[in-house]
Amino acid sequence: MKNRSKSAMLALLLAGSVAMLGGCSKLKKEDPQTEKVTEAVTEAPTESETQTEKPTEKVTEKQTEKQTETEKETEPKVLTAAEEKAQEKELDQIRMMYAKDDINVRSDPDTTADNIIYSYMQGDQVTVVGETPNWYVVELDGYDSNGYVSRQFVSAEKVAEKTDEERQAAIEKELSSTSDSNSTDGAAASEDGSSDTTTTSSGADTSAVDSQYGVGDFAESYSVEAATGANIRSTPAQDGEIVGTIASGTTVTALGETDRWYKIEYNGTIGYVNKNLFK
Repeated sequence: MKNRSKSAMLALLLAGSVAMLGGCSKLKKEDPQTEKVTEAVTEAPTESETQTEKPTEKVTEKQTEKQTETEKETEPKVLTAAEEKAQEKELDQIRMMYAKDDINVRSDPDTTADNIIYSYMQGDQVTVVGETPNWYVVELDGYDSNGYVSRQFVSAEKVAEKTDEERQAAIEKELSSTSDSNSTDGAAASEDGSSDTTTTSSGADTSAVDSQYGVGDFAESYSVEAATGANIRSTPAQDGEIVGTIASGTTVTALGETDRWYKIEYNGTIGYVNKNLFK
C-alpha cells in the first residue's frame, strides 16, 4: 500500500511538472505574436502621419499659385486710349503737382499718335483735374480742352528745375546720339554710291508744319537770346527731329510762335525752339 501511495504521489508530481512546462512553452510562443501586434499598432499611426503631410504640401503649393495669380492681376496693364478714357474720373478737388522731367502733354492718353499739344519743363507746376489708370488729366491755360500726361512723370512733391549745365549736358548727349545715327546712315548711303548729305530745314517750306501745329508768323521778325543751350527742331514738339543746336547766349531771329515754341531762323536754318530756353 505504501508503494502504491508513493507511486501515486510521483505521478501527480510529474503531471504537475508537465503542466507547468507546457504553460511556459505557450507563453514563449505567444511573446513574438505580442511583439508583432505592438509593432503593427505603432507603425500604423506613423504611416497616417505621412499621409497627413502630403495634403499639407499640396495646399501650400495651391496657395502659392493663388498668390502668384494675385500678383499678376495687380501689375499695371497696358490700356488703349479708349480704355483709359472709359475709366477716366474727375477729381473732387484740383490737385497741384509738378513735372519730374521735361514732359509732353497730349490730346489723348496715347503715346503712339502724333498728339502732342503742350509741354512742361522739369519743375513746372501741373494742374491735375482728373485721372485714368495710367494718366493724369491736366488743365491748360488758353486751351478749351484738357490734356493728358503720364502719371510716372508727375510728382506730388515740388521738383527743382534743371540747371543750365544739366540742360546743356542733355542737349550735348542728344546731339551726340543724333550725330552717331547720321554718321551710320551716311556710311550706308556712301556704300550705295549716293552722296552723304545732312537734311536741315534751311530754305524749306514750313507752311505745312505751321498749319499743323498752329504756328503764327510775326508781322515783323525780332531777335531773341538763348538763356541756355537749346535744340532747333523740325517741328514745334519735344519729339521733333533735331536739325541744329544753339549755345547759351546766342541771338536768333524769331519769325513766329506757338504758345510754347518760337519759329526761328539761325545760320540759314529755319526751325523751332522751346520758349522756356530763351530770355
